[in-house]
Amino acid sequence: MDNPCAQDLASLFDKTHQVLRFYHNKNQWPKIYPLLCQLAEQYYTLYQTHPNAMQAQLCLYVDSHGYTTNLVVNQCVIICALCHSLSYDSKITQLLICVCLTNYLCVQTQTNKLALRQPLNLQEKKQWQSRHQLAVKLLQAANIPTAHIAGILSRLNKYKQALLSTPKIMLYDGPTTLVALANVIAMNITYRTQNDHVDIYKAIADIYIRTPNLFAQHALKALIAHIGPYLPGALIQYHDQQLTYVGKDSRQRHVLIALSEQQKAKWYSVKARLESNSKQRPSIDKRLLFSVWFTDHIASPVKVIDAEKQQLLLLISQVKIQKEYSYSALAKLLSHRHTTIELLREAVRPYNKEHLAGKDLRHCLSMVGLYNAPAIIQQVLFEQLVNHQAHPLMQHVQLRLQAIIRLLDLLVSHDKHSQFELLALPIYGYVSYLIEHCSTTLSRKVLYEKQLKSDVSMPFSWLFGVTIDDSEHLTAYLLELLGDNPWTQALLDAEQQQKQLLSTQAQLWVAIKLVVIKVFQPNAQQSRWQTDTFEQVLKRLEWQSSKQFYSQLPSLGLCSSV
Repeated sequence: MDNPCAQDLASLFDKTHQVLRFYHNKNQWPKIYPLLCQLAEQYYTLYQTHPNAMQAQLCLYVDSHGYTTNLVVNQCVIICALCHSLSYDSKITQLLICVCLTNYLCVQTQTNKLALRQPLNLQEKKQWQSRHQLAVKLLQAANIPTAHIAGILSRLNKYKQALLSTPKIMLYDGPTTLVALANVIAMNITYRTQNDHVDIYKAIADIYIRTPNLFAQHALKALIAHIGPYLPGALIQYHDQQLTYVGKDSRQRHVLIALSEQQKAKWYSVKARLESNSKQRPSIDKRLLFSVWFTDHIASPVKVIDAEKQQLLLLISQVKIQKEYSYSALAKLLSHRHTTIELLREAVRPYNKEHLAGKDLRHCLSMVGLYNAPAIIQQVLFEQLVNHQAHPLMQHVQLRLQAIIRLLDLLVSHDKHSQFELLALPIYGYVSYLIEHCSTTLSRKVLYEKQLKSDVSMPFSWLFGVTIDDSEHLTAYLLELLGDNPWTQALLDAEQQQKQLLSTQAQLWVAIKLVVIKVFQPNAQQSRWQTDTFEQVLKRLEWQSSKQFYSQLPSLGLCSSV
């Protein structure tokens, strides 16, 4: 969809309506998942290029398509808006759109009846109660793994109840929370003949007041900030005229339109405080539903370029471990990076006996020495890079990463020959890769071998619930960023080479993975070669025994996101 137009928006409704009817034709089941993916991409692209056109659907009810189709479109638009306001990437957004499309895949008839307050018969009740299991069964007809969609759907009803519950019920899965929010808001704003629906502002306010969940509150605040005070498609009372709000022009003036005449539309550009009504209303006017949003009267959305991320990656590439620097050269590189310098002041604490922060950049560099400085600077930059990226499970990722770094620090605490920051850097690079390239598969799970048959150590990605199919891509990413760090190749070898080929550096990475598994999956079993490797590493690092090492774990104060 190179240049979306009104026909693309109209086809979005038609295809959504079509996919909701596929349940009744078993021959169409294998086509459902590919069509959902295509639809999700179409929703995402249209929202990126024409957000006003998509947001307007929250005010407009397409009478020809019925309640369920309008409800599903509303939910998909809201999830697009939520993900956009939280800066989530296209992969996460399209996954959650797929979940929203799947939510009512098998119950179009039942949903329409419930909206009209008509009772369901016994068979319909049974189908309604098992709607998510049936939906997953339909998706599996395409022989494509759908574990992530199935996981979100299996939690969805409980999350919807918990979002509005008092006392507070803990919710740990960000993606499911977002889908639950979108679903509750869509159900409250979609037009019903009883006129018991509300506008999106009241729907958001009601949930915000009632929910004790901090992540949900943060998401709702971001959503309101993104939408702004006037929703496209809202009715505006202006100088005794009833107009429709379209958006803002390039001068940031409000653009309104009058569609009272059948053939001619009148445009207005005003700068005033407006009275609006954003409650969804039925319409059969195709100009209002689809056409007016693709106009030069409103400003195009500004394409957001993540300059901070690009700057961090550039600095990481410029600070090389194996290169000799002068104080002035390092100071010049970081001269305008005030946040980085503040973090660096804290990062140098271990390099003085009193554990004091550095006073300024030059004091930090003098404290650690030019030999150690590049690795410390790189670690600070990587910490910023990881924390800068947006993900629904970011809090969990940060806590897991922090735990791994602390465990590594403890493991090598007796080793006076290796610089700790050098060791830690490949971990930050690996986690950055997972957030950027495996965003839809990151989870709170820790994977481990159920049957101890492999003579190759488990991948580091398993500590974040991710299975990576393209190890070559991961290798190229890490070596491009950290190829001059000797521990980077060792980390890759530790999950790509057989046990008898592992270097002492690679064995250390095997050992740290075993420690993390022991902490977060204490019932997981170790093979004989893994135990032997761990004991050898402990001995080299001057630990008396594994018992002595494990006795130090409580002092680390490790925690998870639960």
